[in-house]
Amino acid sequence: MSKSKKGLLPSIEILIILVFFLSFIIWAVSKCKNTQLSFDQEEQTDTTPDGETDVLDSLALEQFKPQPLPQKETAPIATTPNSGTAKGTQSLSRLYVVINNLNMRTGPTLDSSIVEQLPLFEEVYYLNQVTDSTSRINLGKEIVEEPWVKIQSKRGKQGWVFGAGVNYYRKKHPGAE
Repeated sequence: MSKSKKGLLPSIEILIILVFFLSFIIWAVSKCKNTQLSFDQEEQTDTTPDGETDVLDSLALEQFKPQPLPQKETAPIATTPNSGTAKGTQSLSRLYVVINNLNMRTGPTLDSSIVEQLPLFEEVYYLNQVTDSTSRINLGKEIVEEPWVKIQSKRGKQGWVFGAGVNYYRKKHPGAE
């Protein structure tokens, strides 16, 4: 009889383990179905009756949308009296001065005379002209090699500035003193 008890005990243990395993499987499947149903219901309630998305969801998604680049702005182009044409308008890119007291010059060299000194973060307009060659200029903390860029100030004056002195964003140049 002792031999039959030894054989019976492992059979009961296996039976208990199988019952436990099957009950766990049944529980897990029902839990997955309930979770899937709740996700499906959330998707249906996320839209309003008009078909628009929920305000909170749209605000949450708003922060992850890529921001557009600065738009081109129409600025008046001053013409010289000898040109014989009236003042026109042209679509120009907006730039910002990123070096305080940036010198706008008559030509794309340091030897050219200064037309105007531009304060930090002043808005200027790019006139679609850049020099083919670059210049190396010491900005105080670093030496930068950039081309010269032709711009127009808000006051209508046109001239050349060193390329490192302007940018599409209002962010002070790190090498400038």
